[in-house]
Amino acid sequence: MMFLRADLSTAEHRVTSVLTHDDELISMARKRSWEFDAYKNFACIAFDKQPDEVTKKERAASKTVVLGTDYDMQAQRMSDSLLKRGIIVSTAECEVLQNKYLTRFPAIRDGYQYRARMKCIEKRYLENSWGRRIYFTYERLGPELNRRLYAWTPQSEIGDLLNQWGFIAAHQFIERYALSSRINLQVHDEVCISTTVSEGWDLMRLLKESLEREREYEGVKLSIPVEFSLETRYHSEDCEFKKSPSHEEYLIGANKVWEQRIQ
Repeated sequence: MMFLRADLSTAEHRVTSVLTHDDELISMARKRSWEFDAYKNFACIAFDKQPDEVTKKERAASKTVVLGTDYDMQAQRMSDSLLKRGIIVSTAECEVLQNKYLTRFPAIRDGYQYRARMKCIEKRYLENSWGRRIYFTYERLGPELNRRLYAWTPQSEIGDLLNQWGFIAAHQFIERYALSSRINLQVHDEVCISTTVSEGWDLMRLLKESLEREREYEGVKLSIPVEFSLETRYHSEDCEFKKSPSHEEYLIGANKVWEQRIQ
């Protein structure tokens, strides 16, 4: 067996972006992953560099800043989070980066975050597009609650999407056709399956068709692209497909990984 990993690209940030109802952020959220990289885009702004000059560490730092600021993460916690990944950015520097992000994309604060707070004040609960609710009936309003509000909707949307259109769809497909493949795990924004060269292609096509279906978020339509990896070990990323490969391209990558597995 080898691992087939399906990863929803920049998923939570895409949902946050469309929920701002800002035309520019919605346009960015709808771009395919090979057309536009939101984290690299902000790294260019943050570090005043061209896209081809951005390093992996700078992109990783940008990702933490973007997602953290979407959810109003405190600068000290952001600095600690970056340090765990081997990236040294002081608390003061994190504050500067967060201000740069919100200055460039004010709709994150003035659109998405503001609307989340108003919903909580009015209804004392939030509800995602799947009908799932979280209640805050007896919660005290304040910064700590606000951070939970900002994170809940994107995280719950992606969790439900991956479960309903990824895990369950793959499980039913495997059962229906009595495949030898097995689902290993579903975590965060990805599902990982142990599979073979012959079965992996059909599972890849199934997951792409299922997960990339268009869905409405507060009336805004969005399709989240899926990236695939074939791996000998979890997250070894031996063969990556940001764009859906042809059958021939898949076989070249899959056979290479299969051979590595048995060496």
